[in-house]
Parts: sequence; C-alpha cells; structure tokens
Amino acid sequence: MAKFARIFIVPKHRLWLNILISLLTFGAMVVSAAWYSIHSSVETMEMEMVEAEEHFAELRQRLTDTFAIVERDVTATPCSAPFMAQLRRVAFLPDGLSEFLYAPRGKVECSTASHRFEQAIDFGKPDIVRTYGRLWVNRDLGVLGLDGERGTIVLRGNIAVVVPISAARFSKPDWLDVEGVIRADTGQWWHRGGDEGIYEQVKAGGEHWLLSGMLSNFSCGPLGLHCVAVRINLPALISSQRPLIDAVVVMMAVLSLFLTREFDKMMQRYWSFESRLRRSLDANSVMCVYQPLMSLEHNEIVGCEVLARWRDIDGSTVYPDRFLPLIEQEAATLKFTELVARRACDELSRMLPAGRRLQVNFNIFPCDLDHKKLLAVYAGFLAQPERFDVVLEIIESEEIPPNAQHEIEMLRAAGVKTFIDDFGSGYSTMQSLAALSVDGVKLDRSFAMAADDTMMGRMLHHAVEMIHATGRVMVIEGVETQERLRLLRKMKTQIDLVQGYYISHPLPIACFIDYLEARAVEPVQPRRRKKPAVVAA
Repeated sequence: MAKFARIFIVPKHRLWLNILISLLTFGAMVVSAAWYSIHSSVETMEMEMVEAEEHFAELRQRLTDTFAIVERDVTATPCSAPFMAQLRRVAFLPDGLSEFLYAPRGKVECSTASHRFEQAIDFGKPDIVRTYGRLWVNRDLGVLGLDGERGTIVLRGNIAVVVPISAARFSKPDWLDVEGVIRADTGQWWHRGGDEGIYEQVKAGGEHWLLSGMLSNFSCGPLGLHCVAVRINLPALISSQRPLIDAVVVMMAVLSLFLTREFDKMMQRYWSFESRLRRSLDANSVMCVYQPLMSLEHNEIVGCEVLARWRDIDGSTVYPDRFLPLIEQEAATLKFTELVARRACDELSRMLPAGRRLQVNFNIFPCDLDHKKLLAVYAGFLAQPERFDVVLEIIESEEIPPNAQHEIEMLRAAGVKTFIDDFGSGYSTMQSLAALSVDGVKLDRSFAMAADDTMMGRMLHHAVEMIHATGRVMVIEGVETQERLRLLRKMKTQIDLVQGYYISHPLPIACFIDYLEARAVEPVQPRRRKKPAVVAA
C-alpha cells in the first residue's frame, strides 16, 4: 500500500502517472474509435452483402415468375406455331428474359429465336442440378443461332430460359470490394458481377485481418446457388477518411489531456497532505518518540518529553511543524492529544523497567485546557502513580484561555503538573508566568543556543533569574553542544532540567529504553521546591 500511495504523492511519480494516464486515455479512445469505425464498416459490409444477395434473389424470383407464366399460358403443342407464338408473348414481358427453349430431357428441339431445329441440340451434362431445375452456365449460344452470345440456360420441366450474362452492378464505397458468383455443388464457381477475384481470395482465407489490413465475409444465400463475397480494404478506408481521422485524433488528444488534468486535480485533492491526514489520523498512524530530560544537578535522566510524529500512508515520517497547524484547523487537537497519550502509555507501560519512576512531559494546546477531559486522556498514566509523573506543557500556539488558572489548580489536585512551554516567545510572557500558578517553565530554545554577546544571550541570564525567583521548575531545551551545557552548569542560578540533541535526540521507545539502561540511571527522589511566589488572584 505504501509503495502504491507514493505513486500519487511524490510529484515525480505523479508526473509519470499523468503521462501514463494520458497515453492510456488516448489509447482507449483510439481503440474505441477504431472499434466503432470497424463496427460501422462491418455493418456497411453486411448491408452491401444483403443488397447483393437481394439482386440475385430478385433474379431467381423473376425466373420463378416466368416459369409460372409459361406453365400457365403456353399450352399449345410443343414447337408448333401456336406454341412458339405463346412463348414469344412471354419473351416480350419486361423482365429481361427473351429467349426460351423447348428442351425435354435437356435436348433443345426449338427456340423462340430459331424455331425448330432439324436435330435436337444436346448441351450435355448440366453444370448445376437443383430440385428446382438444371443449369448450364456460361454456354456458347451460337448453336442456337445467337452467334457471339453466351448465357446461362435454366431448365425446369421441358422449358428452358436463357439468362444473358450481364455483370451485376453493386453500389458501394471505394474501400469496399464486392463480388457475386454462381456456384456449383462441386465447388466450381463463375463470376457474376463486382470485383473479380474477391470471392476466391475471401474463400481461401489467409493472414489475420490485422496483418492483411482486410476484413472479409461471404454468404451463399438460402439456396446455395448465388454467393456474395465482401471485403473491407482498411488502408483504403483510412485513406478515404483521412481528414476526418486527423480531426478526430486531434480532438481525442485534447480530450485525453483535459481528462488527465481533471483526474490529476481529483487525485491531488484526494491525495493531498490535508486529505491524507484527515483520513488516516488514527492510533495506527500516530508515533511517539521520547527525548530525555536530564537533571542538570545530578546528571541523571529523570524523565522524557513525548513528541509526536505521524506516519503518512506512504510510510514516511511527518514532523509536527507540518501537521499540527492542520490539526488545529480541523479542531482535532484533543483527539490528537488522546492518540499520543494512549500510544505513549502503552509503550512506556510495557517497556519501562519495573521499579523505575519517570516524569513524562506532554504538549497540550491551550484550547484543550479542560481538567475533566485531560484527566480522562491521561488516565492510563494516572493509574500508575508509582511509575509516572505527568507534566503537561501548555504550548504557545494561541492565547491562554481565561479559565486557565482554575483548570491548572484542578489538574494539580489530581496529581498532574503544568508547565509553560517555549517561554519567551509568542504569548508566553512574564504576565502569564505571574498570573498562572504553573509548576514549571520551559525556556524557548532560542535562549539556549544564543551566543553570549547577543541580546538573547544576555536575556538568558535575566530569564533564568526571573523564573528562579518565582520558585518554578526550570527546563531549558535546545542544548545542542557540550560548550552550552558547560555554560549552563556554571550559571549562578540553579537550572533544574535540560534537554537537547547533545543529551539525546528524540528516540523510539526501544532506543529510549536502551538509552536509559546505558545511563544506568537510578530512581531519583523528587526535589522539594518552594511554592510559586505568585498565584492567580
């Protein structure tokens, strides 16, 4: 899941994802357009095939109707003058069939063109035999007195009709090839119109249409006599529609870019840091690290400050300066504080060696300074007074609420101490220190590392003296060098606790426990301190 999420979170990965989506979207539209075009072309091909079959069906119907008329109207003695007159009347019908033969058993005795023959003309074995008649295809009609003519003789009963060989004409687009043939049961076939040679190629098959660029089909109708072969020439189709295709391709490219952009906007909203934090802020994603608090007087680790981290859905660790402002905006500070407290209580309760007592400092938001809620949040620690002392550091993110003094007193009564965090910055002023009966003060890190010859460096001494005068516990954070630690030890005013990277970076629970054991810290008895000199009025 983490690797998958990084695709949407890391800008470089998202760029490649957008490129891939653009290509896939464009490809999908091209495939869809190609499928639609081919589907439409196949429908056109099938329609042309139906029209071609209708041409031959019409011819067969004319023959059927003509034979019915002959059977009804030609009743005279065969080859007699009345007989020939009756045949000629049928031949004058506007159906395109004008030559009739009297040919019992397939031997022609007379015709409308040559009357009676001295010797019956035998055309031999028919090319096609069907229940509805026999056919001699593409025969020379010179023996019938029709020099230079060829035609197909269709015999039904004793009467035969000569069907002239005339190429069937099919109205079709240039990219479509159509051929109509007449086919014998033996497989032999004769061209009857359209593009000659198509039937043979289609029937033979060959390469796949993707390789050959041809789509084809053929049908032989209900009687199996006339067959129609149809073939789509895809290169010719593309060439004939090139302007339209170019316009469609440009439109699809623009549309794919637009869709990709909208998808990217949607993904940015869904995978934005704010959305990820809102969706995933829970007990599993909150992590705790522990920064040791050292007694400057005894050089012992007496406690720790619990610092929160958030594990993003891609597995990366996010620091408070990034997510705390969002948590404040979402009014989820108390929920977040509870998640941190529960995680820290679970880890410290399980892993802190038996018999070891630890001061545990937590940051809280001023807006959450409600003793009832906070006592519920830290109930796990308060249930173990022999192991933990809870200290709440009120951070300087916003102004201290008016009822702060009452809440601080109620917390103290329940065994929870309060400190002012980051004293000397933001709202943490001397007025707050004087007005609130807090148990301790943590000096802002800007004091700890300030050079002696700077304003902040000179103010450090004054701040230490002022805090000492109030009787509060004093913590200095941001001690990052041995030189600074040595300077703090030499100060006239006693500093209680220090913390910083020189002493230890914030550590995961296992590393923090190892650090405690490596220091071989013995339990330290709480120091007696005088009560605050100034309390709330």
